[in-house]
Amino acid sequence: MRYIGDVILVTPLIAALKERLPGAQIDVLVNHNTAAILSGHSMIRRVLGFDVEKSRKQPMYIFRLIQGIRRRRYDLVIDLTGSDRAAAVTRFSGAPLRIGYSRLRKLREKLVYTQVIPYHLGSLHTVDYHLKAAEVLHLPVKDRHPSLAVMPASRQAVEQKLSAAGIVPDAPFVVIHPGARRWYKSWPPERYARLGDRIIDERTIPVILSGGPGDQDICRKIELEMIHPPINLSGRLNLTELTALIQKSACLIGNDSAPIHIATAVGTPVIALFGPTLSSAWAPRRPSDTVIAAEYPCRPCGHARSDCPLGEEYCMAGISFDSVWEAVKKALEPLSAAMERM
Repeated sequence: MRYIGDVILVTPLIAALKERLPGAQIDVLVNHNTAAILSGHSMIRRVLGFDVEKSRKQPMYIFRLIQGIRRRRYDLVIDLTGSDRAAAVTRFSGAPLRIGYSRLRKLREKLVYTQVIPYHLGSLHTVDYHLKAAEVLHLPVKDRHPSLAVMPASRQAVEQKLSAAGIVPDAPFVVIHPGARRWYKSWPPERYARLGDRIIDERTIPVILSGGPGDQDICRKIELEMIHPPINLSGRLNLTELTALIQKSACLIGNDSAPIHIATAVGTPVIALFGPTLSSAWAPRRPSDTVIAAEYPCRPCGHARSDCPLGEEYCMAGISFDSVWEAVKKALEPLSAAMERM
């Protein structure tokens, strides 16, 4: 019941549950605007969406939600969020086994959970933190990488959009996703523009700008600053289509936001740029993933701050263009080698 990236990083725990308990029926309760990211996942029976705004306006909403959950007679509920709402759903789910994470609220933990795991979010990688629930259930963990499904309809929709933009089927391209939840988590747009031009100049492959409706301004700014026109798909893809686009790409370059987790979950090489957030807790970890972090003593500064008092030239601006370009060249080496053999 958090953001898209948090939901993606739950999938290794789901895999561990399904591996050891293949007959288990696993449902996931998430914020409704993140539910689509789990569409078609083979290990999940049902994705339940929770509408936070509706719960605030309609007092009976959460009561009806809990009623529906109780009717399903779950054997086990794992609360990975620890919020008051998540704790309420867990407590009244009717499940005999309820696992949660300690937040030093002793009375609530005693009333809500049958088993409590020490709270380590931030000091462990988030995937490893989630997998503590597998450990207390004595479940072996074979894979600590997230996974997502790509829906055929979404893949087809993306192929149609690419074809309309002049990209022939199976032609390589690079995706740049320059947005982030806070502006100060974003690499400067003029550097993304320079990077896009460099990719087109030296690798002669198209660059696609992706983003949600809130990213259209920054994508437009990058588009206008580039010498070679990119393909700007910001605001034109839903969540499942974005997943399909990233899976088809040669690599993804982006800030600490959901697309870097989508990329690693579908096996696409990613260059992930981190600033305010600790990369040790959130970074993609496949061998093909590259993480570049701005190292400053004020990290982490969290998500609550709406601005950075130190200005635009601090933090993410400390990540050099050359370091990102070297990472991109490395990610595209297999593609370059394949093109040379043709």
